[in-house]
Amino acid sequence: MLKKTIKAFTILELLVVIAIIGIFAVVAYPNINSWITDRDVKKEVYETRSYINEMKTLVDSGKYGIVQLSLKPNLEVYTMSIEDYFKTYKGNSNNSYKRNNQCSYGTMQPGFSRNQNYETLKLSVSNNDSSVHVYPNAAHKPTATVLCLTKDNTLSYMRLRKTERDPDTGKNVDIFIFCSKSNSTQYSCKYNARLDHMYKLTINKNVSTKVYKLNNKNGKWNKIDG
Repeated sequence: MLKKTIKAFTILELLVVIAIIGIFAVVAYPNINSWITDRDVKKEVYETRSYINEMKTLVDSGKYGIVQLSLKPNLEVYTMSIEDYFKTYKGNSNNSYKRNNQCSYGTMQPGFSRNQNYETLKLSVSNNDSSVHVYPNAAHKPTATVLCLTKDNTLSYMRLRKTERDPDTGKNVDIFIFCSKSNSTQYSCKYNARLDHMYKLTINKNVSTKVYKLNNKNGKWNKIDG
């Protein structure tokens, strides 16, 4: 009768395996953690982009004459009826808004009303579940990136806002920047910051958006979408 030989790991072999796993964990953990952090920031960038497109659809569908979207830690939506839009911007009206093809902040320009139905996206300090701080915000000037959305895309915001030149078109675009809460505050997240996990959303007059990610090693923004 043959005897069965039972093979097992020696203590030395087990220690070697544990040591290898430990080394792998030490090396891999920072990279995995960085990837998760970056993924969470990127997710909120694309949520904001989808939200902008959703607001533009409300205008294009004829539901409102203007939708004003104020991008900041607590997004605010103001709407103007088609009737009020024509009173202000068409016909025989003669005012600075029509002459300059501009709109003012929703709380200041007649015809706008705050629309609570669409304030569904909360970022930064207004949402503990959010992974990002954003710029502009109340800690800086300007305090928000304000978009005035119409069917013909003719209106621009008349007050202070942060813009830059689109490298592809040479035309001004509005910007909205995202930083990770893991390495920023609402004060340090700003236009000229150089932090890991920074993303930038640019919006042109036609409400076309582009997404950029900062290469912190050379300080350059790399376009990843749009």
